[in-house]
Amino acid sequence: MVDDAKSGGDEARSERVDAILRQLSDAELGSSSSASSGDAASAGSSVEAVEGGEEEPWTIQGEIAALREGRGETYEFLREFVPTFAFFLAIRIAIVEPRYIPSLSMFPTFDINDQLAVEKVSKWLHPPDRRDVVVFDPPPLFWDLTARTPDGEAVIKRVVGIAGDTVEVREGTLYVNGEQQDEPFTNEKAEYSLKSLTVPPGTVFVLGDNRNHSFDSHFWGFLPVKNIIGTATLRYWPPNRFGPVPGSEP
Repeated sequence: MVDDAKSGGDEARSERVDAILRQLSDAELGSSSSASSGDAASAGSSVEAVEGGEEEPWTIQGEIAALREGRGETYEFLREFVPTFAFFLAIRIAIVEPRYIPSLSMFPTFDINDQLAVEKVSKWLHPPDRRDVVVFDPPPLFWDLTARTPDGEAVIKRVVGIAGDTVEVREGTLYVNGEQQDEPFTNEKAEYSLKSLTVPPGTVFVLGDNRNHSFDSHFWGFLPVKNIIGTATLRYWPPNRFGPVPGSEP
């Protein structure tokens, strides 16, 4: 009986040991499985991180796609550049535009390559005044006399007579409404004579300050006011000649 009891006790202990070993084994396997899953997830994260950090190679198609989606360097550039460009374009079209001097017809007031600011607003507010320096599209006779077709070229001259004025050149001196004009901005006296003319409505009479080297109204007649682009108000280049247009004030 004693042996049977001892044998029964040994079997019970053996079963408990086996149960404990199985539990330890299961726990270890579960831990390994979890660790493996965790390692795999971690590896996946690492791969994703590496892949996410790589930049796609630049292509035109990719840039166009990014532009359509509102992203990318081209989109950012256009977002900043276009409004600025439109703003300055609007100013140039409606308010002021730069012009440069290509000839000596307005010397000594302007020299070749002088650069001017031409304002385009006052022409809508009032007609041009005497002594205004205006930039304009030449009338048809200008092109006929030069045997050229209109090519968009603009011309710059000084207004010496407005609608209703009588204009005359005698002995090289300009007379407006019978009064001799003091014109310190001219280069020299005119070497031509001009009989008295009355400036018609809607037109002005223009001459170059370099009277003997200017293709102006004494050749091709009156300038329609509608042809005037704007009034030269400021010379900004070269810097040593910076300032308002000489002679524009009576």
